[in-house]
Amino acid sequence: MAPSLLRSSFRVVQQAMASSPRVALRTTTQSQMSRTWMRAGQAGMYSTGKGSSGAGDDDMLDAMMAGMDSDFTVPTPTSETTNTEATTASSEGSVDPEPTFVATPVDLEKRLKALMPEYMSMGGQLAPKPKSALKSNPSSNSLTIAQLLAAGLHLGHSTSLWNVASMPFVFGVREGISIINLEHTLTHLRRACTVTKAVARQGGIILFIGTREGVDHVTIDAAKSCSAYYVASKWCPGTITNAQEIVGPHTPRLPDARAGDLAKPFRPDLVIVLNPLENMIAIKEATRFNIPTIAITDTDVDPRIVSYPIPANDDSVRGVELVAKVLAEAAKEGNVLAAEASKVQSRQRIEGRMDRMKARSPRA
Repeated sequence: MAPSLLRSSFRVVQQAMASSPRVALRTTTQSQMSRTWMRAGQAGMYSTGKGSSGAGDDDMLDAMMAGMDSDFTVPTPTSETTNTEATTASSEGSVDPEPTFVATPVDLEKRLKALMPEYMSMGGQLAPKPKSALKSNPSSNSLTIAQLLAAGLHLGHSTSLWNVASMPFVFGVREGISIINLEHTLTHLRRACTVTKAVARQGGIILFIGTREGVDHVTIDAAKSCSAYYVASKWCPGTITNAQEIVGPHTPRLPDARAGDLAKPFRPDLVIVLNPLENMIAIKEATRFNIPTIAITDTDVDPRIVSYPIPANDDSVRGVELVAKVLAEAAKEGNVLAAEASKVQSRQRIEGRMDRMKARSPRA
């Protein structure tokens, strides 16, 4: 049988089975066609040239039909598939119709309510704002490097503004910005807290200075929390060096002062500067009278100008707020110790007077 006649016979059988209402033709691929011709070759009818008579053609068709059993499926007729069988493709290469989708209505209000918790957790407008650092009451002992990092105290200035004296506190440079070593920041901050606590325990006067916009309210809150003094506006030159002329007229007179005596202004025992570059005059005046100073020194500030530098970012309001609160908390602890020491001294003084009175009283 000629190859052309064999191919035409195969097409006739395929079209006849595809047009049958009870037979569903699968999608015939190239691999399925090759398997069918391989089975016909194994029967020895195409390669040997046998089957030129009518009986040979019938044997070839039987072999081809036996090989195509796995290529065709006969679905079970049901009442639901009656209409589907009538619309089966009747030609070679036909494909199944695309499925249709029915749109279901969506309750938008219910959907938005369901998504609201996720929206808030991702930082939406209705998400709760983070608590302020001044309300968390951190102490120098409980403070960690992670809190300093979250407050942005590790970010310094550009390398073009770098002060060479701050080199021991610089960890490295990233994209032209100096990175401050927070281990030094934590160490120097704890040392400054120890000094502040000691001054407050002795009953000394602590002065907070923060005149930059955005830091003024931080200065006021920190000073009020520990019963200290503050300067939140502009520092008046001569407030310490020429206090008699600047502050003297505004200082209240003492009750036991004489007629010609001038009011004596009080000098601070510790000065805490939150923005040292804008208050260099205050630092110089305090240094002239040997008043210890504590300041936040960024990478553009010489840390040698103050007594107890704190290497940190002074441009971050949140970071300055954290440092001010830690120092205020140390001053508050010193005030508590001073009050307890005062009570002990008062008790001892009273007991001493009572002992002296008993000694002076006549013996029975």
